[in-house]
Amino acid sequence: MLSLAAGCVDAAGFLGFGEVFVANMTGNTVLLGIAIGQADGQAALRAGTALAGFVCGVAAGAVMVGRERESDVWPKAVTVALAIELAVLAAFAGGWLFAGSEPSRGVTLLLISLSSLAMGVQSSAVRHLGVPGVATTYITGTLTNLTEGAIDWVRTFRSPKTSGENGEETSEPPPPSTRGLLPADVWLAYGAGAVVGGGAQLLWWPMAVLFPAGIVATVVCIAAVRRWRG
Repeated sequence: MLSLAAGCVDAAGFLGFGEVFVANMTGNTVLLGIAIGQADGQAALRAGTALAGFVCGVAAGAVMVGRERESDVWPKAVTVALAIELAVLAAFAGGWLFAGSEPSRGVTLLLISLSSLAMGVQSSAVRHLGVPGVATTYITGTLTNLTEGAIDWVRTFRSPKTSGENGEETSEPPPPSTRGLLPADVWLAYGAGAVVGGGAQLLWWPMAVLFPAGIVATVVCIAAVRRWRG
């Protein structure tokens, strides 16, 4: 769900803020380099603002989640951080809805700052969960882990037959690792979010900012109810 929200925000930012990413900082680094190389001050300012906002968001998230990892699978600190992200996303959505589909230059920079700040907080919070090879705001590493996991499973599938307890050969392949299913789910969800964000720009652009805020609100509510029941 968090990957779905991030993909939608990234697509909305790229289409609405002059081709700048608010979650994918690898792309922003390239865009910043291109802008500097081509002496495009406005593009450099947009990309630099997104990078600065994301770094501030990660720093704020790191302060909120702390260094100590709780024994719970989903620590309370993560829910708190995501609640802060939700507040920032709500401010981002409200600001964009108030400014209209074509905000002024100053408002655009403010919206870039808010959206990238929210994605930075989310990145830090998810990192605190300690799920290997999974991130919700950048997909390159997740896709790398997914592909490597698939290759490892194929190698295991094609490994020589082993003997069973009674000496007979067994040829049943091992089940696919759930560790590979989660990166695949995250990758597909991020892409689906981009589809929603891109489609919203054509059909009803406010959905591009309301949808991710609603998704994060749902995650926060689920986590809060889970902790309350537990």
